Amino acid sequence: MLEKNNKMTDTPVLPNFLIIGATKCGTTSLSEYLKQHPDIFISEAKEPRFLTSQVVKFPLRGIKSHEVEAWYIKNYDDYVDLFKNATQKAIGEASADTIYYYNDVIPVIKKYLGSPKIVIVLRDPVKRTFSAYQHLVRDEREPLPFEKALNEEKNRIADGWDPLYHYTECSLFHDSVKAYLDNFDDVLVLLNEDLYKNPDKVFKQIFDFLEVDSTVQIDTEVQYNMSGVPKVKILNRLLSRENSLKTFFRPLIRAVLPENARRKIVYNLSKRNLQKQSIDDQSKQRLVQYFKEDVDKLSTLLNKDLSHWLK
Repeated sequence: MLEKNNKMTDTPVLPNFLIIGATKCGTTSLSEYLKQHPDIFISEAKEPRFLTSQVVKFPLRGIKSHEVEAWYIKNYDDYVDLFKNATQKAIGEASADTIYYYNDVIPVIKKYLGSPKIVIVLRDPVKRTFSAYQHLVRDEREPLPFEKALNEEKNRIADGWDPLYHYTECSLFHDSVKAYLDNFDDVLVLLNEDLYKNPDKVFKQIFDFLEVDSTVQIDTEVQYNMSGVPKVKILNRLLSRENSLKTFFRPLIRAVLPENARRKIVYNLSKRNLQKQSIDDQSKQRLVQYFKEDVDKLSTLLNKDLSHWLK
């Protein structure tokens, strides 16, 4: 049962649920949508990654990975500070690499949080892999063509590159999902495709799982953290990264436009500026064969037909 945190005690307010990933499966959008619920608190820090910071070897390698490392909340007191204003019944955070480091991070979760509820979002592994590649292309962090990037993956992993470069390894779900099912009592596994095809049904499922009001309606018009190749790189940098121009104008914009309006403007500008690429058939078939065994095992584990992922 989720219990409302007692602000009158000295016990720090900490998450009682986690969205643990996987990356490029819609976790950013999901966490932003859940913020609309009055009984749910999600940390404002995008992917605090405190739990994984306890097991990841720093510094991260890779193009501009110092910018990614700057997101990590590495200190416990700083992590606690993220939730100091939380009074809601369900308190959570969404660090999408938590599922990937399952072997090492599960004991960390138990040490700091006990047994929180776990929310997992999964996606067609071929689409997830290509989306991760497009994400890094978008951010000017991947100079290689897709096939060459795949061929470099093992070397990059060995050299300690940021996990987003672990294209295929991050798309193998069976072992990590099984580990969380084996180690936690309350685990909800969702499919990315269901979140977008039937959001009302999925949100009711999530709200029931978190034991909050399941009748709250969620606006899902805006999608977050979209991948794609920017048509105008300067515009993409302005929209997706912190910069002096955004810092200067942010107070004025916030005073003039409500949050929903601001987000929809950014979403529409990003959507028009990002050009989706398609994976070629040869690369797709290569990945389908690579993921087949894992998808079959995951289907059995979840008792869910995932054969459409292999088509």
